[in-house]
Amino acid sequence: MFKNYLKIAFRNLLKNKVYSLINIFGLAIGMAACFFIFQYIRFELSYDKFHVNGENIYRVPITHVRGFSQGANILNHPAVGPAMKAEFPEVIAQARIAPAGVFEKNITVSHDDGKGNVTRFNESRIFVADPSFLTMFSFPFVEGDPATALNEPGNIVISETTARKYFGNSSALNQTLDFNGGPLKVTGIFRDIPENSHIKFDLLANINIGGSNFGLTEWGWPEFYNYVQLKPGTDPKKVEAKFPAFVNNHLGAKMKELNFKVIYSLQPLGDIHLKSNYSGELEVNGSQSAIYFLSILGVFIIVIAWINYINLSTAKSMERAREVGLRKVVGATRMQLSTQFIFESLIINCIALLMATMMVIAFTPYFEQFIGKHIGEAFINSGLWKRWYFWGIFFAVFIAGALQVGAYPAFILSSFKPIIVLKGKLLPAKGGISLRKALVAFQFVLSIILIAGTITMYSQLSYMRNQELGYKQDQLFVIKVPPPRDSTYHSQLSFFRSEIERNPAIGSMTSSKDIPGSRIYGRNGVRKADEDKTKDFMIGLTEIDKHFIPVYQMQLAAGTNIPQDESVNVFETKQAKVLINETLVTKLGYPNNEAALNERVIFTSWFGDINCEIVGVVKNYHQRSLKDKYEPTLFYYFNQAIPNYFSMNVGTKDLSKNLAYIEALFKKTFPHAAYESFFLDEHFDKQYRTDQQFGNIFGLFTILAIIVACLGLIGLSTYAIKLRTKEIGIRKVLGSTTYAIVYLFSKDFIQLVGIAAIVAFPIIYMGANEWLSNFAFHINLSWFIFAGPPLLLLLISLLTIGWQSFKAALANPVNSLRNE
Repeated sequence: MFKNYLKIAFRNLLKNKVYSLINIFGLAIGMAACFFIFQYIRFELSYDKFHVNGENIYRVPITHVRGFSQGANILNHPAVGPAMKAEFPEVIAQARIAPAGVFEKNITVSHDDGKGNVTRFNESRIFVADPSFLTMFSFPFVEGDPATALNEPGNIVISETTARKYFGNSSALNQTLDFNGGPLKVTGIFRDIPENSHIKFDLLANINIGGSNFGLTEWGWPEFYNYVQLKPGTDPKKVEAKFPAFVNNHLGAKMKELNFKVIYSLQPLGDIHLKSNYSGELEVNGSQSAIYFLSILGVFIIVIAWINYINLSTAKSMERAREVGLRKVVGATRMQLSTQFIFESLIINCIALLMATMMVIAFTPYFEQFIGKHIGEAFINSGLWKRWYFWGIFFAVFIAGALQVGAYPAFILSSFKPIIVLKGKLLPAKGGISLRKALVAFQFVLSIILIAGTITMYSQLSYMRNQELGYKQDQLFVIKVPPPRDSTYHSQLSFFRSEIERNPAIGSMTSSKDIPGSRIYGRNGVRKADEDKTKDFMIGLTEIDKHFIPVYQMQLAAGTNIPQDESVNVFETKQAKVLINETLVTKLGYPNNEAALNERVIFTSWFGDINCEIVGVVKNYHQRSLKDKYEPTLFYYFNQAIPNYFSMNVGTKDLSKNLAYIEALFKKTFPHAAYESFFLDEHFDKQYRTDQQFGNIFGLFTILAIIVACLGLIGLSTYAIKLRTKEIGIRKVLGSTTYAIVYLFSKDFIQLVGIAAIVAFPIIYMGANEWLSNFAFHINLSWFIFAGPPLLLLLISLLTIGWQSFKAALANPVNSLRNE
């Protein structure tokens, strides 16, 4: 019996090559696309799952509440973790980690091999951490002992790649690295941090890097990421219930004095990548809503492929009617016939699965390059493909899908009555035609939604990249300023500036603590001078010079630029003339920008309160991406500042020559520093990398979904034209035009697209608004987002159907009417 089923199945595949290829290719594309989406989603969900203690590790974020304003931040005070470890019996370990930039913004690491060869780099992925960090988390070591590697203040552990970068093929263990002029001993080498970790670092030093324990017991320095490990089985809610008393014990007096409230919570390690809505993240996180949308997209694609199979199988039922009749006459039961047709569905799905597997193998490297993540490597390293339950679920889904798409055609075909079909009186069932139209309309609904989603995403990304940011981006060249090594540092800065400004191709240069595209790290309280400390609220504070506003071509909404007096040290005089942005004007309660001029405000600092006179108001500009709201910011000048960045306008004529001049001057001025530079627009656009990746993925799979839907349309229209060949011939003989015949076959699809558009519109509206709500600045839903997708789909459908019907209409009617 099985052999007979197999023979009939392959005979029908070979007999109907076009329809078989359409079914197989459509299912293969759907399966391959679903597997790629599955891999991506699994990768996103796998973040931090490789840590042995991961289920019991929590991060401790902080929320400041003052009046009606609330600020939630993942950065917390350095004293929090040790205090929880000491006071909460449920906490069995704690670890703090922070970017080394908390202590020194720009860090140069070098190694001298003793033979006159110095390897020197600026390192951005360098952190400091408690020794317990390496035992709480499971970052595997290739050399050294993670339990003791960071026990001493001068210890540092580095990645395998970093070890090769500085030491080549020699062993890095117990070697010395120069850290901004200070030595650190390499006590361990760990494997490169996997991509699916929310913490990524190349070098990790003991948290007490300077040996002075500076600030590590503070309850007023929120720049540290605090992690705690709870005893297995501990309910985190019970630990959180202790936080109010804990906070009151350590911060009660300060909260009462300054009239604010602090709320602590526990954030599971596994929630950080996709579910964190806090500010201060180490890098741009993923999005749970993106995973949700991609899951729906994967379902859409495979459903469209399944619909194609059902439609083509039921449409071709007429051709197999006599086969069914004859087999019933010779004794075949309905169960045997149903089994035959379901078996054929399994055969087609198996061939499609084999083709999909080849597609996945062939296109994985290109897909990884396209999305910027090594999801295939991560899948293999996960070992999931070796586990029985993965294959069990895989084959269960595959068989369920094959049975599902084969069941309805089998039911239709096995229901034919032999007497009727053998007399040739069987007509296409109205119910079957209606079902096919409903399924095609459903395909159109899914396609319209996907096209609208793609248009919305790319429109938003284009809007963010082309929106006026409030300053100049193009040709603004930025250099990271090296840290000081001796007393000649400020003379070096002055020399570098003067030489740069002497070059007519470059012009003015500015030095600053922060640049647009990066988080402003300086954060302290500010209030009006006539108010008490209870009115303080947190803002961004950044040091600039008088060239910053003109070099960045920012606009002043009121007042004048910041003055620059080389003899004034604001932290000694406790006086300053400052600029504020328009958002801060509003936050301070001034009715307009002009009203803020010459008013006095106080901002707090490590050295005490600074009494400031507002001399100008800067128009709002986007410090970060358009996902973020405008941040209240105060700008001041400090004559002894150690800037983090040089920014300058570089002429486009002889650009490579100008850049080479700047690099040569830098190396001459700062011979012990590593040179690192970039253009501001490229730096700013890095913030949109995650959104761009998601847009690329969504767009790619939308195109695949449309291709699969078009395959179905080709198959259906080809078969419909084949059935009505004689009708076309008669119509032509009676004088019908070619265009009338094309319209005859197109009108039903035009109606279906119209119905699908009406169904899709509310879904598009709700889905687009949900996604756009993640952005502080976003596009408005234009008419094109609603009208464009159905028009595009209509055009694709008409092109798909039209060329076949046009070809049929041009055929000689004599040929179609000659044969019975």
